[in-house]
Amino acid sequence: MAEDSRTLGVGVLGFGFMGRTHTYAHAAIPFYYDPQPVQVKLCAVCDAVEETARRAKVIGGFERWATDPLDVINADDVDIVHVSTPNQFHFEALEAAIAAGKHIYCDKPVTGNLQEADKLEALLEGYTGKAQVALQYRWFPATLRAKQLIEEGFVGPVTHFRAVYLHGGSIDPDKAVNWKSTAAAGGGAIRDLGSHVIDLLWWLIGPFARVNTTSRIWSAERPDADHPGQRMTIDVEEGAVMTFQAADGAFGTIEASKIATGTQDEMRFEIHGRYGALRFNVMQPNYLEVFDARLPGGDYGGQSGWQTIDCVQKYPAEGGKFPGPKFTVGWIRSHVHSLYAFLKAIAQDRTPSPSLREGLHLQRVLETARDSAETGDWKELPQE
Repeated sequence: MAEDSRTLGVGVLGFGFMGRTHTYAHAAIPFYYDPQPVQVKLCAVCDAVEETARRAKVIGGFERWATDPLDVINADDVDIVHVSTPNQFHFEALEAAIAAGKHIYCDKPVTGNLQEADKLEALLEGYTGKAQVALQYRWFPATLRAKQLIEEGFVGPVTHFRAVYLHGGSIDPDKAVNWKSTAAAGGGAIRDLGSHVIDLLWWLIGPFARVNTTSRIWSAERPDADHPGQRMTIDVEEGAVMTFQAADGAFGTIEASKIATGTQDEMRFEIHGRYGALRFNVMQPNYLEVFDARLPGGDYGGQSGWQTIDCVQKYPAEGGKFPGPKFTVGWIRSHVHSLYAFLKAIAQDRTPSPSLREGLHLQRVLETARDSAETGDWKELPQE
C-alpha cells in the first residue's frame, strides 16, 4: 500500500473508452473540488495491448504501464484499482483486488454472468476495502434532485413509470460490432444499457418485485469489429422492453435498445405518483421537469402545469466549485462526481453507494430480466 496515508496510489485496468473516462475524472477532480477528499497519484495503467498501455502512460500521466493486471493489482504503491476492462475480464481482476484488500472502482455490469456474481458475493466476506460501481447517472444534479423530491414526498405513492435507454448505433445490420454483442463476454442491451436505467429507477422508486421481458436480436450475424474480414453471431438481445411491478402494484416499463433509429445516447424517465410527477432526459441534462398535482387549476389553467427546475451544476458548495452552478452540465461531469463520491467515502471511512454489493444485486436483476425473455414468463426479482 502507499507509504503516505494521505496520498492513495491509483491503478487503472483497461485503457479503452471507460479507462480513459476514469483517468480523466481523476485528472479533473482537483479543478472541481478544492480541497479534494483525498490526494491521489496515478501509479500504473494496464492494457492487454502493449502499444495501448505505453500510450496510456503518456496520455494519462501514469508513472508506469503494464500488460498483466496482477502487476498493477498487487503493486505495493497501488491502493485503488479501477476495473474498466470488458465484462468478461472483471471477475479475475475483482477476485485479485478483493484478496489484496484494495479499494475498487468498477464499471457496470460487475460481472459477465450470475455464477461470477455469486462467487464474488462470497469473496466479500471479510473484505475491508471500499468498493463502488460506476453507475454515474445517479450523480447528475437533476437526478439527485429527483431523489430528494421523492424522499420528501413530492410524488407520493407511485402509480406507474416509464424509462428508456436508447442507442441507434446497431440499426444498420452490416455495422461491425464487438464483444458487447456476445453472451460469452457478458454483452447484450440489458446488461450494457439496462444496467444504468434499472439501477436508476430502483434507486429512485424501488424495490421492484417481479419482471417480464420481451427482447429481440435484430441482426443475427454482423461483421466482427475486433477481427476485420470475419463475421460474428449475435447471441444476445439488441433491444428489450421490461415490465417491472412493485409489491404494492406500482408498475412500469424499462426499455434498453441499441436499435432505436434516430437516438444518440438517450436515457430518460417519467415517474407518476398520487401528488406529483417527474421527468428527465439526459439529452437535456440541465433540467428536471416536475408536476405538482396539488397546485390549483382554474381559468386559463390556474397554476397547474409542468415546471422546469434549473439543476444545471448546482451541487452543494462542498460538492463542486468549478466551473460554477450556472454553467451547462455534461455526461463527463456525472462521472467526475461519481468518482468524487467514491473518494469521499474512502476519506470518511464509510461504505460508498452504489457499492459492489449493490452492483452484484443489480447483476442478479439483469440476469432475471434476461431469463424472463427466454421463457416469456414473469420472474420474481431478488431483493437486497
